[in-house]
Parts: sequence; structure tokens; C-alpha cells
Amino acid sequence: MVKQNVKNMIMVHLVVIAFILFVEVTPTHFTFLMWNVFLAILPLDFALMVLVTPTKVLRAVFSTLWLLFFPNTMYMITDFIHLQYISDGLDVRFQYFNYSVLATGIFIGVFLGALSLDIIMYHYLPKQKDAAILITLAVVSLVSSFGIYLGRFLRLNSWDVFTNLQMVWDYMKASASTHMAAFVIFFAGAQFAILVVYHFGGRLLANLAIERPEQ
Repeated sequence: MVKQNVKNMIMVHLVVIAFILFVEVTPTHFTFLMWNVFLAILPLDFALMVLVTPTKVLRAVFSTLWLLFFPNTMYMITDFIHLQYISDGLDVRFQYFNYSVLATGIFIGVFLGALSLDIIMYHYLPKQKDAAILITLAVVSLVSSFGIYLGRFLRLNSWDVFTNLQMVWDYMKASASTHMAAFVIFFAGAQFAILVVYHFGGRLLANLAIERPEQ
């Protein structure tokens, strides 16, 4: 089982690396996806470290890092804004390429975030009770949406917490507005729907695998 999990994680990382290299060498408008996808895989790596780290202190450190960087995964939903820089039609064949690259990067980032959150819940919520899962997904969605707002509109980064904490705190206080509240609510709802489908869909697959009769 451990060997299979290592293989699965290697496959995920290889896809991410392949996508980054593809964007690097092809003529696309979306070179920013290389950085965004790289940031999106960090929460997965931090979540994996939570699983394998033997000491509580280090687990707390990696859990904190996971929470700080998790919004970078769902942030990629807002990257659809970059469609405005290309034609919004699909009547030109080159647009197939642009849409494919942008959509692939966004969906990879969102998938990595959902996967990392499931790993975190696997560690901290071993009983996997529905109420606890739903509450966790809702809280994380709200926190993440606020982080996305800070990144998209105030241009803050996850590492600013370590390099300029006072600035982050000042920006957070200054960001309170109806605009911020509306953004957080709507994007939290979008994230919550995605995360619920991902988590309970994964449960469905796991149950089907258990119940499958021997061939």
C-alpha cells in the first residue's frame, strides 16, 4: 500500500512538472500558470508532510504552512479572468489551444487543493463523520476565500505573513467592506460545492472498490 501511494504521488508530481515545462516551451499567453501551479502543489506536499512527520511540533508547522498556502489552489478559479485577454470565441483553432492550457492549469490547481484538504482531514478527522467533514469544508472555504480576496485584489502573497506581518494585518483590517463580504460569500459557496463533490465522490469510489467482488 505504501509503495502504491508513493507511485501515485510521483505520478501527480510528474503531471505538474510536465504541465509547467509545456507552458514554458509553448507560445501561450498564460506563462503565469507555471508559478500558480507550482504554488498549488505546495499545500499537497505540506499535507503529505503532516502525515509522515513523527513529532507534533513539526506537524503543527506543516499544518500551518498548508493553511497559509491552500488559498493558492482555489485562487486559480479566478484565473478565468485572463480569458479577457484572448478572444472569447472558439471559432479560431488557436483558441482551442489557449482554452485548453488555461483550463488545464486551473483544474490541476483546484484538484491539488481538494486532494491536500482530504489528506489533512484524513489525519485530523479519522472518524470521518459527515457533520465534522461538512463543517471543516465550510470553514476552510470561508478562510480560503478571504485569502483569495487578499491575493486577487490586494496582491498579498502567502509568504508576506513571514516577511511583513504588520502589512498583512493592516491590509486585512482595511479590506473590510461589502465588496469583500460579497466576494468571500460567493467564492466560499463555489469552493464548498467543489470540495463536497470531490470528498464524497472520493468516498463513493472507495466504497465501490471495497464492495467490488473478487474477479
